[in-house]
Amino acid sequence: MKRFNNFSLISGLIENVIIFNSNLSVIYQGSIIKKLLDENEINIEEFNRTSITKNNELVLLKNNIEKVITTSEPLSFKFIRLKEDFLLIPSSKGQSLEIIFGLKNKIYKITKIEHDLKERVKELQCLYNISKELEAEKTLLEELEDCALQIQQGFQFPQETIVNIEVNKNIYGNSDWNPKDVNDMLACDIKLKNEKRGEIRIYFKHKFGYLNEEQHLIEEISGKISRAIEKDEKEKNLEKQQKILKAKNDILLKLTDDCNSSRQKLRTFFKAITDKIVVVDNDFNIIMSNKDEIGDSGKCFNKLFNLQERCKECPAVNTFKTAQNTYREWEETDKYTALRTYPIFGKEGNVDRVLEVCRDITTQKKMEAQLLQSYKLASLGKLVAGVAHEINNPNTFILGNLKIVQESFTDLFPILDEYNKNHSDLKIARLNYDVFKENISVLVNDMIDGANRTKKIVADLRNFAKKDNGSLIDEIDLNYIIKNNLTLTRKHIKKYAQLDVALNENIPLFKGSIFKLEQVLLNLIMNASEAIEHSEGVIKIATDFDVSNNEIILIVSDNGCGMDENTVKNIFDPFYTTKRNKGGTGLGLSITYGIIKDHGGKIEVESKINEGTKFIIRIPAKASESYV
Repeated sequence: MKRFNNFSLISGLIENVIIFNSNLSVIYQGSIIKKLLDENEINIEEFNRTSITKNNELVLLKNNIEKVITTSEPLSFKFIRLKEDFLLIPSSKGQSLEIIFGLKNKIYKITKIEHDLKERVKELQCLYNISKELEAEKTLLEELEDCALQIQQGFQFPQETIVNIEVNKNIYGNSDWNPKDVNDMLACDIKLKNEKRGEIRIYFKHKFGYLNEEQHLIEEISGKISRAIEKDEKEKNLEKQQKILKAKNDILLKLTDDCNSSRQKLRTFFKAITDKIVVVDNDFNIIMSNKDEIGDSGKCFNKLFNLQERCKECPAVNTFKTAQNTYREWEETDKYTALRTYPIFGKEGNVDRVLEVCRDITTQKKMEAQLLQSYKLASLGKLVAGVAHEINNPNTFILGNLKIVQESFTDLFPILDEYNKNHSDLKIARLNYDVFKENISVLVNDMIDGANRTKKIVADLRNFAKKDNGSLIDEIDLNYIIKNNLTLTRKHIKKYAQLDVALNENIPLFKGSIFKLEQVLLNLIMNASEAIEHSEGVIKIATDFDVSNNEIILIVSDNGCGMDENTVKNIFDPFYTTKRNKGGTGLGLSITYGIIKDHGGKIEVESKINEGTKFIIRIPAKASESYV
């Protein structure tokens, strides 16, 4: 823009022109041109006077102005006395026509300035439009196509200009042209980080060349396109990275969901474990547990065992030292506890945490004790069976020989009677004959009765020791079971109480297990005898048949110490006992309850403190079965 440095647009325009209207009246006259005309005796103020004909210069001006008004075309002319060329230019303003008059070279300068300004405006508008296009939400292809059109409009002669933009070997812009029509070319590289990525090429059909400003224009546009390409590639790379990140994020989310699901399942399994499980650090602080009541904080010895200091012989201490599993169990107030510890290794291979599994093994220990007792009873049963067999053999000989002895005395007494008539002093076994005869039959009968009782006791022992197969196929005579059981328990009962037996002889037979019902009766009788703590104890055993409900009834009652309501509620629970200090296991009544349930019956209990207890058992019997 150096051509504007020595020339003022305003002064050049205002002071060097005269403006006429269509009536040839002067609207405005600049001081510089007025002075020039005045110096050459051309007085514009006399322009419309009649004396104008005397002034050839004014007549020439007037005639030329009228031509311009008529043709509306610019007109160049010279005055007679002035060597400078003057120019008349028509200018339309609204409905009126105005004529601008001035020195040709001055008006050309002004026109050139106007043209240059218009070109600069076009260039600025071009840059604006290109910036707008490059910032629009379009693809790079669309942006470059639009930029080519905008660049074309920014040059002096758009119709004579061809614009091509080459980026990444793709050409955007006008492709319909003939190289023979091109007279000149302007080019500018498109670079991105000093690497050529394309080129802007301007082809001119005219021969006027190009302005420096136009070259600067495409250089500026080249920079904008470079930044647009960089932005596009960054966006594409960003989109690519976003897709990769999204894919990774989707995988991560799935893994997170799977992990959460697995963790939830693990947590559910962890919490479902009935044992108390905690993880502790080397200061015995709880880091994690599977029970809400324990939580994830506090000392393990306090939360697990309600202690204020570390357990003696703590297995976790040994696990921290040796990195080995450790196990310890102990008993406290009829409760057995087992604690097993496992090492958890840190990154450096040392034990920095320990997993503790705390288990209540009271039931297990009691079951082991009960199992041991069962083994003892099984061994005792085998022993009883063997002893019964050994007793039964000689007892059979005794019983058989006693019958022979009994028959022998029957045959001998008539002979001895006849002998005694003549020998009154006859003695047998140091007894007078009369005394001997009177008592020997009683003695023999007593021996036979004793042998039979021994035989029955042996048979009962063998039946009691016989192994039960669990089936309910025996033909049950409840009264017989009671009588047979009392043979074995009567002596034990007599230590504690009198026995009162009331059996209904008209109860029906039913299917069941002789062995199991003997066990029920034995458990109830033993419990009743042990509940009596005074000298006037009475145990009552009674049977009956409820015809309306078709139920066989067994009642075992005592007048012992009785039970409170809480004991009555828990009496049939396994291992529940009030006689643990006397060796009770808490399994007798639990087993009894199960046996009665197996027979389809039910068991009820009535008890009061210091008044006694009554057990009532009801077992259903089939209506078709006969009465005994």
